[in-house]
Amino acid sequence: MLYLLVQVNESIKCVISERVVSIEAIDNKFSDLFDAITLGQYNDREVKVFIRQEKSENWRKVDNGLKGDLKILEVLGFLRVKFCFVESNLNTQDIPIPTQNRESAFSILMQNSRKLLLPQ
Repeated sequence: MLYLLVQVNESIKCVISERVVSIEAIDNKFSDLFDAITLGQYNDREVKVFIRQEKSENWRKVDNGLKGDLKILEVLGFLRVKFCFVESNLNTQDIPIPTQNRESAFSILMQNSRKLLLPQ
């Protein structure tokens, strides 16, 4: 049985604060731990997984993400797990409206290059 400190973040905002969770390490994956703490609310989101031993250490990314085996925590002695939602760049608010009515800088330069220059 593993006893872990688990939290869920979205960007810098803490969605679920750090909690103690107990789970069997055998035959369980990070996705099972994620479902246990979120109660299945965020299954549609893409998630990155980070682990560390002590609060003073830096977070280390788990390469396999939610597919990773929890046995790694027991073997390496990690106690803290952080799930971070991956931000999607598909927000329509962030996409600039195309400026089709304005000429591009390249076409302006090309037009000016064709003009005759007068001596000064």
